[in-house]
Order: sequence, then C-alpha cells, then structure tokens
Amino acid sequence: MRILTFLLCAALACGRANSLSLSPSERDAAERIAEMTSSDQGREALQELLQDEDQHSSSMFGMLSGVGSHREQLSSSSSSSAASGFKIPFYPKNSTVYDPTKSKSFHVVPKQMFLLAYADNSHLKGFQSKDVVQLGDFYVETKFGSITDCNSPDFNGVDGILGFGMPVQHQAAAAPQASGIAAMMSGGGAGQKPPATLPKPLLFALTDRTSRDNTRNKFLRRRAFSFLSTDCNTSHSKEQSPKRECKAEIQLGGYDPAAVSGKMFLTPSITINDYVVVALSLKFGDVELLEFTPKNPRLRYLPAIMDSGTSCLVMPDSTMNGLFKDSPYSKWKSIVQNTHKPAVKDNFYLNIAGATFEIPYDDWWLTLSNQSCVQKAPPGFGGLLVGDVLFRRFVVLFDLRHYPETVVIGIGKQNKDYIPAQRHATISKLPATKRVPTSVGTEHAPPKYKAPMAVDRIPIHNQEMTQYFINVSVGTPRQQFTVIFDTGSSVFGIFTRCIPNAPSYGKCTFGGGTSGDSGMLVEGAIMILTFAVLCSVIGIFANLYYQRRHDREEKLARSKSKGKNPSNSSYGPERLAGYYGAVP
Repeated sequence: MRILTFLLCAALACGRANSLSLSPSERDAAERIAEMTSSDQGREALQELLQDEDQHSSSMFGMLSGVGSHREQLSSSSSSSAASGFKIPFYPKNSTVYDPTKSKSFHVVPKQMFLLAYADNSHLKGFQSKDVVQLGDFYVETKFGSITDCNSPDFNGVDGILGFGMPVQHQAAAAPQASGIAAMMSGGGAGQKPPATLPKPLLFALTDRTSRDNTRNKFLRRRAFSFLSTDCNTSHSKEQSPKRECKAEIQLGGYDPAAVSGKMFLTPSITINDYVVVALSLKFGDVELLEFTPKNPRLRYLPAIMDSGTSCLVMPDSTMNGLFKDSPYSKWKSIVQNTHKPAVKDNFYLNIAGATFEIPYDDWWLTLSNQSCVQKAPPGFGGLLVGDVLFRRFVVLFDLRHYPETVVIGIGKQNKDYIPAQRHATISKLPATKRVPTSVGTEHAPPKYKAPMAVDRIPIHNQEMTQYFINVSVGTPRQQFTVIFDTGSSVFGIFTRCIPNAPSYGKCTFGGGTSGDSGMLVEGAIMILTFAVLCSVIGIFANLYYQRRHDREEKLARSKSKGKNPSNSSYGPERLAGYYGAVP
C-alpha cells in the first residue's frame, strides 16, 4: 500500500493539468507502472499492491444503477464548428426545468457564479443553488449549478449534466485547464462577476464521511461506482443472447460480481484529476499501432482516459514528438483505407497495464450511421481516449474509496447472461431513458480482492449504444430530471428558471424573473444605492454630533459671560472688548 501510495501521492501537489499533459510526478508514476507491467513478475507485484490497498475495506458496498453520458466529439470537425455556429439549435422547451420557488429546501449560494464554456462557442451560465439532491435511494443537501442560460444543441431533450469525475484541484485559484467538460470552464471577467468555482461533485457529497444521516441526508458509505452497457444490436450479440435487451447501468458503491465473467483486473489511475491508466499497446489485428521508439520500458506507454461520455476510440494522429515511429491514427487509416467502407474489418486489442482487452469490429463500427467509431485526437491531446466501445463489452470499476491517496480502476469482462437492473427483494431501482444520438464522433485479480455487492440499480434502454442519461430528483418536494452522465467531468448542473433573488449571468433561457446583464445592473444599482444611503446616514450622525457640540460650547460661553456681565446679553462690554478692543 505504501509503495502504491508513493507512486500516486505526488499528484496531490499538482493542479488539474491539460488533457493528458502529465506533471513530472504523474509521469514518474506512469513510468513506474509501465516498467512494472512490462514483465509477468511486475504485473503480479502490482496486483499484490492493489490487493493490499483493498484489504482494509469492507466487503459490502452500496450500488446504484443508472445510465451514461454524451460528450462533445473530439474529431477535427468539432473545431470548425466554432466559426460556423450550430447546424441544430437548442430547444429549451424540450427540457424539464427546475423551479426553485417550488422547493421548501432551496437556498441561493451568495455571490457564486456557474459558468461552463466550450470550444464550439456553446456555454452554460447561471448561479449556484443549495438543495436536496436524490440519486436512487441516496440523497444529500448540497450545492450545484443552476443553469439559466444554455445555447448548446448537445443538451436538446435533457435537463442538465451530472459528472462522476474527480474534483478539480485548487479551486480557490484561477480555474486551471483540465480534461473532460471541466477543462473548458472559464472564469468571470475582470472582477465584474463572481468567481466561477465548481461546487463539490455530487458523488463526493453523497459519500461525505464527516456527516451523518438525517432528514435531508442519506449517505452512500463507499465512494466507488461501475459502468457497463449491454452489447445487443450487433449480429454477434444477437446470436449469443437473442433475448438480451439493450440496457446500461451505473452501479454506485462498487460493482456487481454477477455482471462480471471471471475476476476484475485492477490497475491504479496515474492521476487524481482524471481516470487515466497506462496503455502499453494498441493493436489492430496483428498490426501494432503504438510502435514506440524508446527502448527503455519506462518510456513505452501512453496515458489513456477511461471516459463513459465518449462514444469512440480516440487515438493520436502524430508521432508524439518521436514517441512513435508512425502516427497511430494514420497507420490505422492506411489499413482500413475508407472509414465509411473499411477494407479490413478486424478487432482492436488494447493492452492496459499488462492485460489485453478486445474491442470487436461490431463495437467500433456503427451500422446504423454507416461509419467507424474511431477518431483522431485533436492537437495537443497526448494520449488515448477510451469510450463506449469498451464499456459495451466490459464492466469498468472506478474505486475512489482511498481518494486522494490512490484511485483504482477495475476492468472485468461482462457476463453475457447478465441482465442489468433486474428486480430484487432488497434493492430499489429507478427508470431512465436513452436518446438516439445525432452524431458520433486480463481478467485476473488478486484472490483477496473483495467484490462489492449491489444494493441499488437503475435500468435504461440502449438502442444506439452511444449516449446515456441518468435520472435525478431535486428539492422538497422532489422535482424529477434526466441529465447527461459523464465520468470526464465533476460538474452537476440542471436547467433552472430565473428568480429575482438569485440573479444569473446570461439570458433567462428557461423563463423566470429578470436576469442576465440587466440583473447585473440591478445588483450594481443596489450596491450604489446602499453605499449612498450609508453615506447619508453617516453624514446625518456627523451633523448631529457637531450641532450638539456647538450647542454645548454656546451654552458654556453664555454661562461664563453671565458672571461678568449682569445683562442677559451674551455680548456684553467685556466680550465685545475681546472682539473689538476697548469700548469707550
């Protein structure tokens, strides 16, 4: 445990780096893992470390099933949309909107802005709220983003976003660049707006170890979850399991052993900012795409983000400054020739920390859209992005029980007979839905590893095998919403009506009271008026003070003059003499 912690703990000193741009300590951890897993003995040693890491944990976890996410596409076409705008507009009337005035437990978070800006010029703007948020059987009173302005067509038909990624580090400082949706967050402008800090991620709020259950909080006691999506629309899957429905789920608190065929393979995440593992090899058939040039085994690796919100397999389209002999994407494209009509229909084989996982042709080829789900990474993205093409065949565990010291990723082959979110006598379930997308963009674990057992799951229908959504409820009484699920960010925000006492920064896309720039002007006017009133009050008290002082001095002068001048006048001969000299 100490050695594994040493491999990863240095990442605590690092802010959230650019996508797969590792800090020196994170790079050293990745190199150590690459070196260890280059041999059978090293792989066994690493598994023993992970076994020790887990031996103090409980054998029982809570679990929640749900659905997964949509993510912006990383293809080269996404960058061009920034200049040309959107082909599909955002329709706010197709979304369910949170109404704070109908919740008895709602509170405004003072002077906190919520802002996410994306590379394609879309944005989410609003304020921060505090209310009761429920996910399955678990609920917590926590802060979240109330989105009052949205212009992104990616959110058509949904009500917000729920990120299960790790928190952004050092939020008090200026927002650093990051991977996932949080990478594109921008702060306020020139001190004129509140800081755009992110609230505590919902997963971390639900697993707060410092709090206890009460009327507004029912906590999940294990900070871990898994994600899987059934593979049912391919010819292979229909032959293997003709009665299997298209579904997916997340399992909150751990993973269900019944969903896994064999044992769960474990490997540490090399950062505490993203779920990043060490990829040692990526083959297309028998052809190695990651043909490393360094001879040192410590340098023969590529970071890979495990992201449920990405549909495809994303790989570099460059030599990574000489790390590879050839560009991995260009090498693959030269083999298939035409991405819409591939000449070679082979499988991918991804080696993660010494274990190889197969991605069949049926998973990376999308029959309905007649295109491949393999994309090249944008410039500056130094690694792999592994998305839904893996989750349709494997159960992926994200174990954050020992965060921030260590984060463990588990990958297990999905049991083809497993049916997600079936009824159970002791667990509760919530229904969820799936939207048709508009575009795409080994099994052995240490024997002492204790499998967490399911207690709560959520079923969904999975027809297109790319985009997933989860149901949440907010407020007292509860208001129901369907939101995007994403492991690439830690953001939780829902579309919200503007209200007078919570001005947001942008337009009131979803109706409600005055907001936007006018709201900011109203705030400024109120501040100026308050300052003016305060100055007036101070002036009045100062005037009263000096008036009373003057009256006391006048009274004292009169009393003195009466002793020397019998007249009632304060201006007798003696006093006049003081002003004008001797009086004749």
